Amino acid sequence: MNTPRTSRLGLSELSLLFSSVGWLFREQLFEDIGIDAQVEILENNLPTGKIIAIQVKSGESYFVEQNENGIIYRPDVKHVEYWLKYSIPVIIVLYNPCDKMLLWVPVHQDTIKKTEVNYKIEISKEAILNKETYLVLRNVFKLNYQENRMMKLLLDYPWMKMIKEGEVVYAEFEDWINKSLTRTSIKIYCHSRNGYKEFYIPQHYAPRHSIFDIVQNFIPWADYEMDIDGYREHKEEEYEYLCSRYDREDDMTYYTEPFEDFYEEPEDIVPIEEGDEIDLYRVVLKLNDIGESFLIIAKYIYNEPIFEFTTFSVNDMF
Repeated sequence: MNTPRTSRLGLSELSLLFSSVGWLFREQLFEDIGIDAQVEILENNLPTGKIIAIQVKSGESYFVEQNENGIIYRPDVKHVEYWLKYSIPVIIVLYNPCDKMLLWVPVHQDTIKKTEVNYKIEISKEAILNKETYLVLRNVFKLNYQENRMMKLLLDYPWMKMIKEGEVVYAEFEDWINKSLTRTSIKIYCHSRNGYKEFYIPQHYAPRHSIFDIVQNFIPWADYEMDIDGYREHKEEEYEYLCSRYDREDDMTYYTEPFEDFYEEPEDIVPIEEGDEIDLYRVVLKLNDIGESFLIIAKYIYNEPIFEFTTFSVNDMF
């Protein structure tokens, strides 16, 4: 059973977290309306006006009901109805005093599931809130994820079209091998028949995800394979550096072993270049089922809008 003291531990932990990163945390005076606190996002130490409402639940009992993906939280019906009509974004935070873990989930129609008698919300075990991950809270102010995904497919359509037309499209991304928090930027590029084209996705952080997870989520319309030609070219340069010996007297270059003995074809995707801090990957993109299907949809979307421009409704007549 959670005591009144336990119920405040989560609020104290959140206050400590947001104070340490410079965001403005304000506890609500009244706790019985389903909102315990608010936090305002700061950028460059200046308030942004972006405020998030927070419902905090502290105690081991909130972590008892769970499945392989997440924790099941069952909110009060009156709170759900209140949250859905709230004028600012609402998140739920669960706090486990045993390991001091904070888990969070945004509250909207897609995260709240109706049951026979009430509601339930599944909170992912991956949705950890701490100093390394708090910036993900900015995402609650973005477009809903369905619209965001569709917009991204529309923006990426030219790349899909180039691949379909036989162009070779590459993606480069890096792995920061000595960092605990996974991060990478992605460059998509093509030396096309119409000139060089490039698109850059700035560095993103993805706690508890791999760099390949990041790439797959930013380029959901493609599978990828190792750029063997590029890898071999890099290995040839490495071979020249490691295995060549120049004889001044003979004015000739000798090699300690044949290149084919030095070179080993990778069976999986491996870095094209390895460094002390960063490994660089380069892959060739191939359309997957999402990409092939979107190209069919794009034929309709980009078809000449003759019908739209030559018809009108009865409402337009008044």
